Amino acid sequence: MNKKYVYTFIAICVLTSIAFFIVFSLSDQTDTTKNENGTLRFFIRNSDNTAHSVTVEILDSQNTSKFNKTYNISPNERLKPTPISLKKDTYLYKITLDNSTTKRQITGKYPEDLDLELLIIEVNNGPKESLELHHAIE
Repeated sequence: MNKKYVYTFIAICVLTSIAFFIVFSLSDQTDTTKNENGTLRFFIRNSDNTAHSVTVEILDSQNTSKFNKTYNISPNERLKPTPISLKKDTYLYKITLDNSTTKRQITGKYPEDLDLELLIIEVNNGPKESLELHHAIE
Protein backbone atom coordinates (compact mmCIF):
# COMPACT_ATOMS: atom_id res chain seq x y z
CA MET A 1 0.00 0.00 0.00
CA ASN A 2 2.81 2.45 0.81
CA LYS A 3 4.41 1.82 -2.59
CA LYS A 4 1.23 3.10 -4.30
CA TYR A 5 1.45 6.39 -2.44
CA VAL A 6 5.15 6.74 -3.21
CA TYR A 7 4.56 6.09 -6.94
CA THR A 8 1.61 8.50 -6.97
CA PHE A 9 3.70 11.17 -5.23
CA ILE A 10 6.57 10.69 -7.73
CA ALA A 11 4.15 10.89 -10.66
CA ILE A 12 2.63 14.13 -9.33
CA CYS A 13 6.11 15.62 -8.85
CA VAL A 14 7.15 14.68 -12.40
CA LEU A 15 3.94 16.10 -13.92
CA THR A 16 4.31 19.32 -11.91
CA SER A 17 7.91 19.70 -13.07
CA ILE A 18 6.89 19.19 -16.70
CA ALA A 19 4.10 21.79 -16.33
CA PHE A 20 6.53 24.39 -14.87
CA PHE A 21 9.03 23.69 -17.64
CA ILE A 22 6.38 24.23 -20.33
CA VAL A 23 5.10 27.47 -18.74
CA PHE A 24 8.60 28.97 -18.33
CA SER A 25 9.76 27.94 -21.80
CA LEU A 26 6.68 29.63 -23.35
CA SER A 27 7.28 32.84 -21.38
CA ASP A 28 10.91 32.93 -22.62
CA GLN A 29 9.66 32.73 -26.22
CA THR A 30 7.47 35.82 -25.77
CA ASP A 31 10.44 37.77 -24.36
CA THR A 32 12.40 37.24 -27.58
CA THR A 33 9.69 38.94 -29.63
CA LYS A 34 9.88 42.29 -27.79
CA ASN A 35 9.20 45.47 -29.73
CA GLU A 36 12.44 46.68 -31.30
CA ASN A 37 11.27 50.30 -31.35
CA GLY A 38 11.51 52.89 -28.61
CA THR A 39 10.09 56.35 -28.08
CA LEU A 40 12.13 59.50 -27.54
CA ARG A 41 10.28 62.13 -25.55
CA PHE A 42 11.20 65.69 -24.67
CA PHE A 43 9.61 68.98 -23.80
CA ILE A 44 10.78 72.57 -24.08
CA ARG A 45 10.16 75.23 -21.45
CA ASN A 46 10.95 78.92 -22.01
CA SER A 47 11.34 80.60 -18.62
CA ASP A 48 12.66 83.74 -20.27
CA ASN A 49 10.74 86.94 -21.08
CA THR A 50 11.88 86.77 -24.72
CA ALA A 51 10.87 84.51 -27.60
CA HIS A 52 13.52 82.01 -28.75
CA SER A 53 14.11 79.40 -31.42
CA VAL A 54 15.20 75.98 -30.22
CA THR A 55 16.51 73.40 -32.68
CA VAL A 56 16.34 69.77 -31.62
CA GLU A 57 18.47 67.31 -33.57
CA ILE A 58 18.67 63.64 -32.68
CA LEU A 59 21.59 61.51 -33.89
CA ASP A 60 21.87 57.72 -33.61
CA SER A 61 24.95 55.79 -32.45
CA GLN A 62 26.34 55.95 -36.03
CA ASN A 63 26.10 59.78 -35.89
CA THR A 64 23.27 59.79 -38.47
CA SER A 65 20.63 62.48 -38.01
CA LYS A 66 17.24 60.87 -37.30
CA PHE A 67 15.30 64.02 -36.39
CA ASN A 68 15.90 67.74 -36.89
CA LYS A 69 13.30 70.38 -36.14
CA THR A 70 13.27 74.01 -35.02
CA TYR A 71 10.64 75.22 -32.57
CA ASN A 72 9.79 78.89 -32.02
CA ILE A 73 8.78 79.31 -28.42
CA SER A 74 7.16 82.37 -26.85
CA PRO A 75 8.03 83.78 -23.42
CA ASN A 76 6.91 81.52 -20.55
CA GLU A 77 5.62 78.89 -22.99
CA ARG A 78 5.91 75.10 -22.70
CA LEU A 79 5.94 72.77 -25.69
CA LYS A 80 5.52 69.02 -25.57
CA PRO A 81 6.16 67.81 -29.13
CA THR A 82 4.86 64.48 -30.35
CA PRO A 83 7.11 61.60 -29.16
CA ILE A 84 9.46 60.22 -31.79
CA SER A 85 9.40 56.47 -32.49
CA LEU A 86 12.84 55.10 -33.36
CA LYS A 87 14.73 51.82 -33.29
CA LYS A 88 16.11 51.14 -29.83
CA ASP A 89 19.64 52.53 -29.73
CA THR A 90 21.64 55.12 -27.82
CA TYR A 91 20.89 58.58 -29.18
CA LEU A 92 22.45 62.02 -28.89
CA TYR A 93 20.24 65.06 -28.46
CA LYS A 94 21.88 68.15 -29.97
CA ILE A 95 20.01 71.24 -28.80
CA THR A 96 20.73 74.69 -30.25
CA LEU A 97 19.31 77.92 -28.84
CA ASP A 98 18.91 80.88 -31.24
CA ASN A 99 21.46 79.38 -33.66
CA SER A 100 24.29 80.00 -31.20
CA THR A 101 24.33 78.08 -27.91
CA THR A 102 24.53 74.29 -28.36
CA LYS A 103 24.24 71.60 -25.70
CA ARG A 104 24.34 67.84 -26.05
CA GLN A 105 22.66 65.09 -24.03
CA ILE A 106 23.04 61.35 -24.57
CA THR A 107 20.10 59.06 -23.93
CA GLY A 108 20.66 56.32 -21.34
CA LYS A 109 23.16 53.50 -21.72
CA TYR A 110 20.39 50.95 -21.85
CA PRO A 111 18.27 51.31 -25.00
CA GLU A 112 15.68 48.88 -23.65
CA ASP A 113 14.76 51.60 -21.13
CA LEU A 114 14.39 54.26 -23.84
CA ASP A 115 10.63 54.58 -23.29
CA LEU A 116 11.19 55.67 -19.68
CA GLU A 117 13.40 58.64 -20.49
CA LEU A 118 12.39 62.26 -20.85
CA LEU A 119 14.61 65.21 -21.81
CA ILE A 120 13.63 68.59 -20.39
CA ILE A 121 15.00 71.52 -22.40
CA GLU A 122 14.97 74.68 -20.29
CA VAL A 123 15.55 78.20 -21.67
CA ASN A 124 16.47 80.55 -18.82
CA ASN A 125 16.92 84.26 -18.39
CA GLY A 126 19.76 83.73 -15.90
CA PRO A 127 23.21 85.20 -16.51
CA LYS A 128 25.09 81.88 -16.25
CA GLU A 129 23.24 79.32 -18.35
CA SER A 130 20.73 80.36 -20.99
CA LEU A 131 20.12 76.73 -22.00
CA GLU A 132 19.87 73.78 -19.59
CA LEU A 133 19.16 70.11 -20.27
CA HIS A 134 17.68 67.85 -17.63
CA HIS A 135 17.41 64.11 -18.04
CA ALA A 136 14.52 62.45 -16.22
CA ILE A 137 13.08 58.96 -15.89
CA GLU A 138 9.29 58.65 -15.93
